[in-house]
Amino acid sequence: MSSIAIITDADSCVPPALRTALDIHVAPADPALLLEAETIPKLRSEAGEPALDDALAVCRTVIEAGATDLCYLTAGDDYGSPPDLEAALASLEANVTTYSSGAALMGAGWQVIAAAEAIRDGATLDHAVAAARAVQANVQVLAMLEHPELASAAGNAELGIVRHRALVYLRGPEVGIVSRPTKREDALAALRDRFAESVSDASKVHVAVQHAAAGPGADALALWIERELAPARVLVAPLTRHAATRLGPRMLGLAWYEE
Repeated sequence: MSSIAIITDADSCVPPALRTALDIHVAPADPALLLEAETIPKLRSEAGEPALDDALAVCRTVIEAGATDLCYLTAGDDYGSPPDLEAALASLEANVTTYSSGAALMGAGWQVIAAAEAIRDGATLDHAVAAARAVQANVQVLAMLEHPELASAAGNAELGIVRHRALVYLRGPEVGIVSRPTKREDALAALRDRFAESVSDASKVHVAVQHAAAGPGADALALWIERELAPARVLVAPLTRHAATRLGPRMLGLAWYEE
């Protein structure tokens, strides 16, 4: 292990293969993903704050493995990060830098990846944080929520009146309604088209297709993006079960930034 360890909340939703390749550590250490259909009552029964003990356990593990400098990049949606995290991290016997991504899901995850790639390439901790901030400046997250009432339960009163699906921007903890399509196919077309219209130079775009138990749709959207836009990088990133307790099953979204 490098003497610098990159840690993030599991709700940043960095795909497992990338976590392994870039030595990214997540808390909890082995998060459950929502890959199969789930009932709303079952999913909502799992809602709640992430456990602070899980985050501390991961940090202590990497310290025991030889890390002397820790960079903990938090999910910035006021939902995926444990309460009182920064104060608890200060008690660890290591040099800990806490970085707030200010973004949800892979909006945070792309920042984590940028920091980890910088460390892989020999950067200092300060340069890794700078790499994350460069991504933070223009990362966007757009999502189709099949069950916007779950996001309403997490604090967005306006979504409480949406009876079906909603196309929304996720800007940190804010959920901003773009449109309210009645049909899923219309919502997904709007998601695809709004993303495509936002791109100025596709060769510089890094995009993650996010989903909660909507794998075939995510794969199809990723394939369309690859064929039609040829971005710098496209990947599919399932939501953790915890993130899905806020955003709901069958959610499908995009998180991207342009270099």
